[in-house]
Parts: sequence; C-alpha cells; structure tokens
Amino acid sequence: MYRLIRNSHLFLGLFSFLFLMMYGFSAVQMAHPEWFSNKPLVNETAETIAPMMDARQASRVLIDKYKWRGELGQVTVRREDIVFRVLRPGTVYEVTYAPVSGATKIKTNVANWIGMLNRIHHIGGLWHEFSLINVWSGFVALVSVSLILIAFSGICLWFKLHKERLIGSVLLAGGLIYGLGLLVLLRLT
Repeated sequence: MYRLIRNSHLFLGLFSFLFLMMYGFSAVQMAHPEWFSNKPLVNETAETIAPMMDARQASRVLIDKYKWRGELGQVTVRREDIVFRVLRPGTVYEVTYAPVSGATKIKTNVANWIGMLNRIHHIGGLWHEFSLINVWSGFVALVSVSLILIAFSGICLWFKLHKERLIGSVLLAGGLIYGLGLLVLLRLT
C-alpha cells in the first residue's frame, strides 16, 4: 500500500507541476506588472452589418464573417448602440454596434504571451462557448483534485516515515499558520 500511495503522490505532483508553475509565473506578473511588457497590439476597423439585431446575433455574424474564435461576454446596452466583447485568452474583440443603422466599430486587442497567461489565470467555471477554454477548465479541475490528493497522500506517507515526523510536523504547522494568517490579513484589510 505504501508503494501505491508513494507512486500516486509522485505522479500527481508531476502532473500538477507545469500548471502550478504557470499560475505562479502569472501571479508574479500580476503582482509586479512593471517587470513585464504587457501592452497589447490594438487594431480598429469599421463596417456595416445588418441592422436590428441583438448582441448575440451581431456577434454570430461577425464571428462567422471573420472566423473569430471565442465567446460572447460583457454586453452593455447604451442609448443608441450595443457594446459587446468576443473573448478568448489573449485576444479581445470589442464591438460597438448601432442596431438602427448597422454601423459597427471593431477594436481588436491582441496580447503577447504574458497577457495570454494573465487571462488564462482568470478563467473560471467549466461551461464556456469556446471549447478550448472548457478543456483548460477541465485540466484546472483535475489539478485541483490532484492537489487535494497530494496533500492526503503526503500525510499518509508522513505517518509511515517515523524519522521525518518532527520536520513534517514543523512544516505542516508552519504552512497552516502561514495560510490561515494570510486569510485573516486579507479579510482585515
């Protein structure tokens, strides 16, 4: 049983490693944005599409016409126009559509790889219109479950190795105090 737990612990850790490194790197980028160049390339165009559509219909027309990949998000209705975004990690198409005339302004923001990592870091949920985001969300869910299993298997392994109990106790208590301390500090500020 020890061997199975040890091997599971190892393989789960190896599986989770790259995801955790990506999240760690993007967290450093968010904490210290001045260290990284994160300015997107911006392109603006204008055109006319069919009038009298809602945001979902207009986005579908533009997605089909320009072969965009992504999902509709952040719809805002103003007096004379509708503003919406079609999003995918690293690229945002911001569209201002006038339903009366069909006049459409498209602003495209394309981020570099650091900007894409930043956006991937913020993806939440499992059900998106863009299938690659669903795949990513599935992997994040697997990594989350893996981290829980790594913690439990680590504690089981720790009980099997009598020589390591003292250092294990210190590390476990230190990690618990550090984590709970951060949670308390975040709630107080």
